[in-house]
Amino acid sequence: MDVQACLADRRRYERQIERLHQRYLLSSRLFELKQDDVSLASIVINRGKVARLLAREVSHGRYELEPGELRTIFVGGKKREVFSCRLTDLIVHGVVAGVAQEATAARLSDRVFSYRRGFAWLSPVAQLAAYLRAERRSRDGARPPGVYVLRRDVASYFDSIPIGRDSSLWPALEADLGRPLPELVEGAIRAEMHLPDGGLAVRVKGLPMGQPIAGVLGNLYLTDMDRALERVPGAFYARYGDDFLFAHRDPAVAASADAEIDAHIDRLGLALNEKKRRTLYVTSSGRPAEEWDRAKGAPAVPFLGMRVAADGTVGLDPSPARVLLREIGRRTRATARTLRGADRDEMARTVCSVVNRTLDPRSALTHHQSAVRLRRVVTDRHQLEQLDYRIALMVAEAVSGRSGARAFREVPYRALRQDYGLVSLVAARNARGRGR
Repeated sequence: MDVQACLADRRRYERQIERLHQRYLLSSRLFELKQDDVSLASIVINRGKVARLLAREVSHGRYELEPGELRTIFVGGKKREVFSCRLTDLIVHGVVAGVAQEATAARLSDRVFSYRRGFAWLSPVAQLAAYLRAERRSRDGARPPGVYVLRRDVASYFDSIPIGRDSSLWPALEADLGRPLPELVEGAIRAEMHLPDGGLAVRVKGLPMGQPIAGVLGNLYLTDMDRALERVPGAFYARYGDDFLFAHRDPAVAASADAEIDAHIDRLGLALNEKKRRTLYVTSSGRPAEEWDRAKGAPAVPFLGMRVAADGTVGLDPSPARVLLREIGRRTRATARTLRGADRDEMARTVCSVVNRTLDPRSALTHHQSAVRLRRVVTDRHQLEQLDYRIALMVAEAVSGRSGARAFREVPYRALRQDYGLVSLVAARNARGRGR
């Protein structure tokens, strides 16, 4: 592909402005994000003119990225440092990332599912479940029933990737984007940053988190390892960002893959997160392995917030399940409070409607993030039945004002389903087919 022509294509800048518009459409950031008193909202309105100006400056080699700043945010209770830049740079960063993603797409393994169009983030969970089911069906009496699973996580992955001049990242990019790399591409990766003392700095390690190029490079950097592991006959391999999993029925093959992973990670100047390292022998009973004592017996594999059992049944991890229940409880109580004094039937129908929207993955504005997992991937009927009961109980408590199972005396479980329309997770799963 002609990288320079792509970087000078005004249509790419228009599309990136529209992406920012969609991202901040329902937040005040649409008006708060400003450059020289010009807000993102104004840029959206004049997207055609802005796109033409940016494309022209880039095509003539006049556009220069300005130094940004590192800002600290908290995500899921964890501290993260993200790279913040001016508004026009934000648009250009998006275009650069898009061009880099297209140029390197053919190099990536199909077993990498993170930050890629057309690769659903829950697909590897469903595929792992199918792999375990197939292994279970193909078992004969001549071999043990379990599967060996390596769960690995790269420690501080995006903050640890070397981007100095001697990094192996540059030859990989030059192979697809041309040599020398366009200055705009290198500037987006080795972004200049303001220091507290007024100076400027350029990192030699760590991607500009918060910018889309970070996801593109995070996918690319482990490609040699991805390719090596995906080629192992009879194996399952999948990676999402810094989180990856390898599975095989043969302990010798799994041990060899374990050594290969360590070698690749060491050669790339990275380290594995030892606290998250899991070497498992997965069987229905969770019994320990006899042929490889490093593998710990387990009845299921945790992966991407899910729990995949030895028989291929998929459940939601306990932590996101608790978060979901807390959020549903908060919404049911808040809704019931606003309707206090209203007709009980009306209150029950409204509360049930709120819960249904929370659990509906098609409802982009109101659904909880775990709704997609529950409705599209989870097949553990026992867990779904438990969630059905807990959710129905919270609705009954909110409507009746009573706590515990006594709430069902005033708002019966059957009435919640049949009269008030409370959706059943089990019924929804059964409607999608018992084979999944």
